Amino acid sequence: MRPFCAPGRTFAAIGLLIAMPALADRYIERVPFTLDGGRELVAELRRPADAAGPLPAVMLFGGFRGAASVLDTVPADLPIAAASFDYPFDPPRRLRFPQSFAHLPEMDRGIEQTFEGIRRLSAHLRTRPDIDASRITIVGVSLGAPFATISAAELDLPGLVVVHGFGELRRVVAHQFLRKLEPRLGCWARWPAWGLANALVWGLGLPAPEDYAPELQAGQRALMVVAGDDELVPPQATETLWQALQASSAEVERVDESGGHLRGVSDPRIADLVDTALDWMARAGLR
Repeated sequence: MRPFCAPGRTFAAIGLLIAMPALADRYIERVPFTLDGGRELVAELRRPADAAGPLPAVMLFGGFRGAASVLDTVPADLPIAAASFDYPFDPPRRLRFPQSFAHLPEMDRGIEQTFEGIRRLSAHLRTRPDIDASRITIVGVSLGAPFATISAAELDLPGLVVVHGFGELRRVVAHQFLRKLEPRLGCWARWPAWGLANALVWGLGLPAPEDYAPELQAGQRALMVVAGDDELVPPQATETLWQALQASSAEVERVDESGGHLRGVSDPRIADLVDTALDWMARAGLR
């Protein structure tokens, strides 16, 4: 059995959908799920209040921002349903030794619960009469990209958008340690950085996105948006994921943009990136 990807079970409990007042002509619902371990996870779903269905849908997962801030990036008047949920864990923003290793059990559970949450949200969207199940896209930005890539392959989702994503998790984690250690240790930083990265990735048993990307099937479509000057993701890690996507049977497309890694929902490039993804979805028949 693959890490964190146990077969989905029937919903233990799905509470009543709670319709929220329209905000800026948006209709908002809270969709609660009870995960296998008993934890409750609440997804938020937004759509234009007056939109006629069935609508295409996007599931969005960014770094470790809350669902509301991620969903705010989708134009309110767009005839599309957008859904997300807060990650069930909040890891430290910076990797430190040995402090970061104290968070491993919480992170391990949180990663597994995130994959389960995506499975449940996907299953819920596919059963809704106001959602077009043939036009569901999962969008993963930065640290959300591995979740999106693996889930798209596992759940046979029609569309996948990866923004500033990566493969080779060990290389990416080592790169973060190197950025911190090299100014002090110089070339000697390589060994502790890679050792810490191996311990962290091994400790979490993280699945590799590049192992799942080739499993995308004919009929699925994928877009990868790459930052040309990405300071947080080594170019080898970017290329590994791109080559894995190309090895699949899916229809794949790549967009290279200038600039560095996306810096959250306040980054001024967000609007252009949203337009890029939406234009691609329209061309791919997902919108």
